[in-house]
Amino acid sequence: MKKRILAGIAAAAILIPSAAFGASYLADDIFGSSATIKQHGGTDEDYREIEEFLQAAKGKLTEDEFKEYTELSKQLMKLKLKITDVNGVVHEDKLTEEERQQFEQLASRLAPYFEKINGTVKP
Repeated sequence: MKKRILAGIAAAAILIPSAAFGASYLADDIFGSSATIKQHGGTDEDYREIEEFLQAAKGKLTEDEFKEYTELSKQLMKLKLKITDVNGVVHEDKLTEEERQQFEQLASRLAPYFEKINGTVKP
């Protein structure tokens, strides 16, 4: 009996950290990796905060809503990364007129999701 308990504890000690290490981050789906954030003036803490926000979003949105939210977020972040330098400074003048319109459309389409995630939607 003691051997089984010890074996179970040993297995848990090995599997739990490896499962956490192998877990994928939702933020990776949008940014690719934390290195992308760092290239634009962000930190590991910023990346963790984004991940926490995405985890909250996943819990508050339906599966279809979350899928659309992440797809729109990817498009918006692609534009944001284009105009953000290594110090995190945003240079909106780098956007073409077409990109600026796309940016505004994406932001307005994402607004209801942000309201729902942040709990500001009125029933």
